[in-house]
Parts: sequence; structure tokens; C-alpha cells
Amino acid sequence: MDMTSTISPQFDRFTFVDVLIRAVRTMGAAATLAELRRGRPAITTDGYHDTVAVFYVWAVDRLVAAGLSDTQIHWHPLVDGGSVHAWWDDTTLRSQRARERFVASTRALVGEPAPFEPRALVAA
Repeated sequence: MDMTSTISPQFDRFTFVDVLIRAVRTMGAAATLAELRRGRPAITTDGYHDTVAVFYVWAVDRLVAAGLSDTQIHWHPLVDGGSVHAWWDDTTLRSQRARERFVASTRALVGEPAPFEPRALVAA
């Protein structure tokens, strides 16, 4: 699935989430993240942001796994544009490091669910 041709040059959160829902449902979270990283679409006003990309894939994957419909996912506060700030402080999100590669949550407490990079399952 070529996500870069589907996402408009000017970031549109609804379209982005819609593409993620379809991708996670058809190829899984790890493959979806790999596609995002390959295409590096502009998902923030400053371009591609790996920590934000991981967050959205993680969020959509959780909601798909919970059995929500596409409409329910779009309405869910977890995929709201500001919800990424529940897991990271602004300084971290603005950092070059967080833009280039995933940075673990700075706000999740021990034992709370926190965004993580999905990994492809490898057959033993």
C-alpha cells in the first residue's frame, strides 16, 4: 500500500488516520509503520516526524484490536490531533531526535500503556 500517494501534501489528519486504519487492518501495524518510514510523508507542519508516526500507528492498532469500526476510530479521542501531548512533553516532541526516530513516552507512568514501535512477528 503506497501511503505517500494517498496522503495529501498538506497534512489532513482525517485522511491520514483513514489510511492508517486500512493499512493496519490489511497488513498489520509493523508493516504500516515500515511503509510510513519508507515514504516519510509530511504528518506534521514541519514534515515527517517518526515519534508521531509511531504514536498514530500504535493508537490505530489498539483501536482496531479493540474491535472498533472505522467510524468509531475516527471519533475516538486517542486519534485526536492533540492526544500525542498526553504522552510527550513539547520539548521532546520538538526535538530533532524525536523527529528522526521514535523516542519513548516522557509522560506515561510505570504500568500505564504507552506507545511503542510495533515489531513484525518472526516465525521460529
